[in-house]
Amino acid sequence: MTRARAIWFERPGVAAVRHEPLADPGPREALVRTLACGVSAGTERLVLTGRVPPDIRAVMALPTQRGSFDLPTSYGYAAVGVVEAIGAGTSPALLGRTVFALHPHHDHFISNELALRPLSGSIPAPRATLAANLETALNAVWDAEIALGERVVVVGLGVVGQLVARLATRAGGHVACIDPDERRAALACELGCAAALPSIDAAIVAEADVLIEASGSPEALAALVASAGPEARILVVSWYGERGVTLPLGGRFHPNRVTIRSSQVGAIPPARRARFTFDRRFSVVNELLRDEHLDRLVGPLVPFSDAPRLYASLAAGEAWNPPHRVLDPSR
Repeated sequence: MTRARAIWFERPGVAAVRHEPLADPGPREALVRTLACGVSAGTERLVLTGRVPPDIRAVMALPTQRGSFDLPTSYGYAAVGVVEAIGAGTSPALLGRTVFALHPHHDHFISNELALRPLSGSIPAPRATLAANLETALNAVWDAEIALGERVVVVGLGVVGQLVARLATRAGGHVACIDPDERRAALACELGCAAALPSIDAAIVAEADVLIEASGSPEALAALVASAGPEARILVVSWYGERGVTLPLGGRFHPNRVTIRSSQVGAIPPARRARFTFDRRFSVVNELLRDEHLDRLVGPLVPFSDAPRLYASLAAGEAWNPPHRVLDPSR
């Protein structure tokens, strides 16, 4: 019987590594040895600190999650690994394949074969952990309906914000990025952003066709609403948890016919729903992962045994640069 190491959020702000027995794969299942685990800082900080609102827990919960959002829980959704064994009835083609899975941070795990998404073998495992964030960013660019030559402003340059800016540029947008962290702003420019600013500039916002809020700050969204120009489209990628959001919906909001909409990866945007399945969307992500520039988003690999220290820094609100942290289950 295989023994697995699993990261658990034991109590608010505290993570630990547990050692657990792992059974052999059953029918239509596979044993995956994890190569890399991506940490989704914004979402996992909310889970780690016990601040997931009760009314959206069902949406955030994963079939593979252990425990509950009341803590302790084992949570995470960016695992890249190789299939080392399969159960009865499982496709033999999976054996030896590198796969992506929405699974908590374990160094080995059992998964239903339908939950495993094969990856191109040429994609480095640390970069491949960006797959879930890339799906979110791709959905956001689709929701924003960015057209060639449009002016786009992206606020917040964490992992998702960086990826949204990168894809918006590739979609033909002229992208300006906003983040007070000079290192993140410089990274966005390296990834193709046309301009980077430390704070929201009302004049630049007023000229933008599309405004994308990815900072997690309600105040940033309010600033975009206050300065948005005629027929501007505001897309909210951030998730604010339990925080209330007050918006200035007087002034120019109505005469400018400003549109505010949310973007969430759990559904294909209506304009593409007739043609795109989740599998087809992931095939696009698989191609996007070939972009070697994305390696600039990935920080030094963190040994699995150092996870408690990493999550302590996350709970304390430390800003990571580069913004994406990857756990190395081999150490």
